[in-house]
Amino acid sequence: MDPVLCLEHEIRKAQINKESVVAVFFDVEKAYDMMWREGLLIKMKKMGITGRMFKWIKNFLSDRQIQVRIGQDYSDKYYIENGTPQGSIVSPLLFSIMINDMFDGVEIGMGRSLFADDGALWKRGKNLQFIIKKVQEAITTVEKWSNRWGLKFSVEKTKSIIFTRKKTPNNNELKLYGKVIEREKQFKFLGIWFDERLTWTVHIQKVADKCKKILNIMRCLTGKDWGADRKAQRTIYTGLIRSITDYGSIVYSSASETNLEKLNSIQYQALRIITGAFKTTHTGSILVEMGEPPLNIRREQLALNYWANLKGHEQNHPTQEILKPCWEKEKKHTKNFGWTINQKSAESQIDDLNVSPTVPLPNIHPWLFTDTTVDLKILEQNRNGLISNTVIEHINKYYGYVKIYTDASKNTAGQIGAAFIVPEFGVKVGKRLNNKLSVYTGEMVAILLAVQWIEDNQPLRSVICSDSSSSVISIKNSCSESRPDILIEIQQTLFKISMMGLTVTFLWIPAHIGIRGNEMADKAAKEATKHNSVEIEVKFSRAEIKSITKQRMREKWQKQWEEERKGRWFYIIQRKVGEMRRAERNRREETVISRLRFGHTGLNRTLFIIGKHNTGKCDHCGEDETIQHVLMICQNYHHERRQMIQRLNAINVRFDPVVLLQANSSSASTNILLKYLKRTQLFERI
Repeated sequence: MDPVLCLEHEIRKAQINKESVVAVFFDVEKAYDMMWREGLLIKMKKMGITGRMFKWIKNFLSDRQIQVRIGQDYSDKYYIENGTPQGSIVSPLLFSIMINDMFDGVEIGMGRSLFADDGALWKRGKNLQFIIKKVQEAITTVEKWSNRWGLKFSVEKTKSIIFTRKKTPNNNELKLYGKVIEREKQFKFLGIWFDERLTWTVHIQKVADKCKKILNIMRCLTGKDWGADRKAQRTIYTGLIRSITDYGSIVYSSASETNLEKLNSIQYQALRIITGAFKTTHTGSILVEMGEPPLNIRREQLALNYWANLKGHEQNHPTQEILKPCWEKEKKHTKNFGWTINQKSAESQIDDLNVSPTVPLPNIHPWLFTDTTVDLKILEQNRNGLISNTVIEHINKYYGYVKIYTDASKNTAGQIGAAFIVPEFGVKVGKRLNNKLSVYTGEMVAILLAVQWIEDNQPLRSVICSDSSSSVISIKNSCSESRPDILIEIQQTLFKISMMGLTVTFLWIPAHIGIRGNEMADKAAKEATKHNSVEIEVKFSRAEIKSITKQRMREKWQKQWEEERKGRWFYIIQRKVGEMRRAERNRREETVISRLRFGHTGLNRTLFIIGKHNTGKCDHCGEDETIQHVLMICQNYHHERRQMIQRLNAINVRFDPVVLLQANSSSASTNILLKYLKRTQLFERI
């Protein structure tokens, strides 16, 4: 998305200034097969890659042979002069090194993007002829580069497009290798369809068309009374439809509401297939039932997640330019990412959070880090029901080690404390961290404080006891997806400690089983949360900001659901949003339960709404035939209703439609309700 956002941002600025953007999208012909090996080695030398690494790659590329097999017959072997082997894990990296300087000769002021073998150049300005001239000069420069390094661009696949709202003559030709580059009105760049007016109409239509094919598959897998269960269908929706609508949503979210409504319709149709709901069912009710937020809220959440990722990069990152103020943003407000993201982050109260580096780098070469000894024997045995005496016996095996206990705590107000205890030295250290961090971060900080204490006091042998299995396993595997920055600090401190000749071992112990040191550490961590001021300021990880963003978006969705005027019957049954109702019955029964909860069934009242019944009245009572009527009032089912009430009383459940429909799908009260519907033949009608 980085190159896509950069190009989109430039086009929006041009539209506000009544300018044009000329873009050229390059395609490398036979990219992997035609790569000049000697040229790659020359570039690697210039990069400073020498020694064993250089020799290994040279040997890897040299004297490679190919052979073709058809059935049981083999062709002769032939030596390959150029290219990197297809399918090799190192080939994409080698190719990236080869083409990394493709646009180095292009003059400053020209927009550029290079992602794998997809390259693009663009230029913005008012004078179209001047822009085209400059773009042609850049193309010539790139052409010379390709001749110098043995690569060739495909003239047929290389395209140009002029982004403008003005009428442009057709004689504005750009040439590559002396041949005219075909000019398009729309082009697919890194999976996103750009049209010359940037309305996103083409992209959204293509996404909708692709999703409709998946909808047809879902229809084939499910009927009213048979088919895949709800969980399986939701997996199909998530993997094959939502993934498509999510991709590029931070870019195309600036499209008109009319265009975006096409995707809302896709989401509604998919969830209606999963739940078996009637077409008259309110969209918001289906979303709440399935735990799927509206697409506009999901797009905002994805945009904020991308913002958090971008904030973790250095200021020289090309896409950082989008976040910076510019006079075009003051001149006209648009719905684009660059214009709205700062406001959205402020509304979500994450704009003032310090973000940890997206790619943290250690000061010490990581291959110098020594393997850390981590004892997980208690964790492995704990799954079989370990008793406290056995744990204490295992801890006592570390005789002669200084035992350090670490822990972290988080209270209901979001305040977090980290602490470590050294009983042998009477040391107790508790620090309050900034709010809203995760407990995992607190545990990692507590371990970091412990290893820093070891570095300062230099006990010969130490064992750090932690009840956080995720933290200890992260140290063992030298991998942490959410807090790589803190892990690197721990590893660097451990490296310094090992250089002193000291020994540090990590031991997992279970919490709250009466281990004195662990209980003291837990108490110290809880006390630290009550400190008046923050003592250690820790940057937020992307995972933590994503968690905060998810909570903010859920609150926004909750507010929408509470203020919605439609679907109030379902609102009485389910007031909270965010979680899909647990469905454990067959397709037929789950469809009936969902329709009862939605309030739209095959009863006369719903049939009247869709024009399939004249009055919507009950055939026996003459009143509106609704769910409440058939469950509580209709005299035609008086005998069956008495039996249902007696059975509900036997399990201490109040006879109330709302209470019955709030119950879990697998509950005993739901069984009684379904039996009532089947005895009265309402089950088939619903």
